Amino acid sequence: MLVAIMCLDKPNHLDLRMATRPTHLEWLKANMPEGAYVGPLFDDDGETFKGSLYILDFADIAAARAWIANEPYYKADLFESVTMRLSKNILPLA
Repeated sequence: MLVAIMCLDKPNHLDLRMATRPTHLEWLKANMPEGAYVGPLFDDDGETFKGSLYILDFADIAAARAWIANEPYYKADLFESVTMRLSKNILPLA
């Protein structure tokens, strides 16, 4: 099932994001489930990092929770909030 995981960074934690980023990217390469989307979220200026968004396929919500708990940004305590919701891709529309 697809799970959307939206993670918002704590304010004023850009240095932590950038210091953790190489580990984050390497971890993703080694631990990426099938999915639809992985990428950063930006502030309204389109440049300032605000968080991360994942839309990935997991066996269940428990597997998604276990996966994010091992994500380097999560482990570094970068996120102010993490929201997880089940989703379904309806594209392409017939």
